[in-house]
Amino acid sequence: MTWRRAPLYVRSHDLATWLLAEVARWPQPEAMCSAGRVADAVQDLVADVSIALTFPAERDDHRRAADRGVVRLRVLLRLAESLGYLTKRRMRFASAELDTIGRMLGGWGRSSRRFSKSGAGAGAPRPEARDARR
Repeated sequence: MTWRRAPLYVRSHDLATWLLAEVARWPQPEAMCSAGRVADAVQDLVADVSIALTFPAERDDHRRAADRGVVRLRVLLRLAESLGYLTKRRMRFASAELDTIGRMLGGWGRSSRRFSKSGAGAGAPRPEARDARR
């Protein structure tokens, strides 16, 4: 599976596409600063996910950066909702997508820590999985 088909990349890319179109509709004079920050944050999220999937040596750093990006986007979108730039329905959609992306990142982090502690590679069965078969 190529990284372009990876579920985490697809989810973050789709959220970025939707969110960039959404912030383009915000009122320009008042929301210019907020829209720019949201656009930058979502683009950084997609970039961090892409780099983490592509370069194994930089994986942990960019996975953590993507996790921080999810938190940053949640804060920015809550602010946008309270300022009236985002409807409750759109906020629920964005929050659900960010929650899913955050869960995927968290699961990825837990699995990579588990593999690094056991010393097993990505293709080797985990020790607890071998014990369960007996």
